[in-house]
Amino acid sequence: MNGTRLAGLYRVCVKCYAAEYTVENDAELFVPIFHDWIRDRALDLVMLDVADYAHAPDSPGIVLVCHEASFALDRSDGRLGLLCQRRLPFDGTASEGIAETVRQTLDVAARLEADPRVMGKLRFDPTRLRIEANDRLLAPNSSEGYRDFAALVRAAIATAFGAGEPAVEKIDNDPRDRLALFVRLHVARG
Repeated sequence: MNGTRLAGLYRVCVKCYAAEYTVENDAELFVPIFHDWIRDRALDLVMLDVADYAHAPDSPGIVLVCHEASFALDRSDGRLGLLCQRRLPFDGTASEGIAETVRQTLDVAARLEADPRVMGKLRFDPTRLRIEANDRLLAPNSSEGYRDFAALVRAAIATAFGAGEPAVEKIDNDPRDRLALFVRLHVARG
């Protein structure tokens, strides 16, 4: 495999982990916020619906479904975080698309934190991300897949932030699972 094989990769997931979380009922807090965002067209995305899976353990939780991507208050890996799952191709290179997905994830995380209904109850750590290739055919969970995907992610971080080489490591998971990286950014919190 070489980096050109990943040129068509657009299905990626970016998860920004919560550093603090003191919400007692996810659905009561986040469902109205996401519905308000849809009504007010708060994001530069086509927002479609809100789904509540908070009753299921280790689930996607509360999901804001958009045409281009979905955003979930996700617990599927045992840790709460905001997960963005890219659904549609984008204009540009794969690394530019990953950069855009990272930016969208961090933007939605910041918007949630800044909402008066959330302030003081939820804080994300924008320097620690999980980035997954959600396409096992293009990016297999192998050492070769890791090498190529890690190079794309490094280029994406340079595109998104223009500073600092990120620390990137492969998440040791079952080879049948998605290729996943843990990324530590060297960016200042805005």
